[in-house]
Amino acid sequence: MTPPLSDSLYCDDADALEAALSANVARCDLFRGISRLGLAVSGGADSVALLHLLPPLCRVHGIALAVLHADHGLRAESAQEAAFVKALAEANGLPCLTRALNLPGRAPSGDSPEMAARAERHAFFAECCRDASLDAVATGHQADDLAETLLLRLARGAGSGGLSALRPRAPAAPRLAALAGRPYLLVRPLLPFSGRALRAWLKQRGLSWCEDVSNRSCAIPRNRLRHVALPQFEAAWQAPIRPALCRSADILREEDAFLDELAAERLRGAQAGDGALDLRALAAAPLALQRRAVRLWLFDRGLPHASGYEAVRRILDAGRSPATVRIQLSAAPPLTLANGVLSLDASAPLPLAEAELEPGARIAWGDLEIRAELARGPYADSHGVGSYPAVCSLSEARVAGRPLRVRARQPGDRIAPTGMAGTKKLQDLFVDAKLPEDARGTIPVLTCGGDVVWVPGYRIARAYAVPGPEAPCVRITVRRRPADAPRPG
Repeated sequence: MTPPLSDSLYCDDADALEAALSANVARCDLFRGISRLGLAVSGGADSVALLHLLPPLCRVHGIALAVLHADHGLRAESAQEAAFVKALAEANGLPCLTRALNLPGRAPSGDSPEMAARAERHAFFAECCRDASLDAVATGHQADDLAETLLLRLARGAGSGGLSALRPRAPAAPRLAALAGRPYLLVRPLLPFSGRALRAWLKQRGLSWCEDVSNRSCAIPRNRLRHVALPQFEAAWQAPIRPALCRSADILREEDAFLDELAAERLRGAQAGDGALDLRALAAAPLALQRRAVRLWLFDRGLPHASGYEAVRRILDAGRSPATVRIQLSAAPPLTLANGVLSLDASAPLPLAEAELEPGARIAWGDLEIRAELARGPYADSHGVGSYPAVCSLSEARVAGRPLRVRARQPGDRIAPTGMAGTKKLQDLFVDAKLPEDARGTIPVLTCGGDVVWVPGYRIARAYAVPGPEAPCVRITVRRRPADAPRPG
């Protein structure tokens, strides 16, 4: 946990910014263990301020810097912004690692383009950590981002872990660390500073940045909160609420860390043989600690995606019964509860790994063979989710050279199917298809650029429909492999 607070959690004064940044780095021990640091620079004001503010402090700490820029290709200005960031890095004598992600521009629906861009951006950062041996990546998140994130997570019903919002220093997610081939940190040095203070500091020094016009679009939930809801709240409250929200996030962050320590202690006392968890040993603990202990147990087994509120509730409810219960969470291996003892089913197969599917190639995925080939015109052959063979065709122009990937379902997955308005949860799709829980992780989910584009046996995503009978397409065929068939290359 961080030492006692001695500086403001919300600095709105550009003149005090540099001294407050130095104090914040020391207070949060942000640079501990870091010798090579990547600066995530989009070209916007916050990240440009990060690029100008951090080098003097890093020189004092002997930290080597590199600039990281992901060009999402979502707007016409993105190539110009990439050139701006490269020039800025060169002017400051810093190496610049860039990548064009070429994500499609589209109206938000279901899983938003912003979330798809975030996932691809963080994968790029992980690869930079691998290729440039970086110990950490610094982002330009600031105090207004922190306040907005707290409110957005509150609206989703998050607990204190979510409401503590953005953390000054946190380990990268296990999936990203695996991609990097090494653990690394995410650090956010600018969290105490308002966007207004950062812009004023840049203006005082005649430093320019790029304005992202999409930040003004109220079609995006965060922007509606930023430009409409928060100003209305402050007007009704007749006082600024962002400083108070940042203070709440800091309090929740410290309390969350303390509760995790208590839950870890309870967890150690509830361990059974072979890594199992004796829920009976947790029964006398407050419900908050029971929930956290179960979450920590799931995290320790590499199942953070299966540790949400509903999953933990199901486990604790089932633990009250003496009966033997089999529990399937997301795409995780099944869990077994017998006489209140929770264990991972070691005999069950692990979730199937994500694989890339290129046109002209065949891959083996579990007991399925999946083939992609270039063709023309729309075509579909479906007999219901989980029934094979199944065939679909996707617009080649829409795929546009971006990789198609095959993976198991993930929490929150949605598809925007042809013939329907809005989106449908894959969870609901599988329930409607009456698929048993333990079979749902074996159903391939085809994605492209962060979109779920097809579940075999169901309709494709409407944005990927082939527009005409002669239009180029990518045809996907899924069939079961004979038991003795060689694995396709």
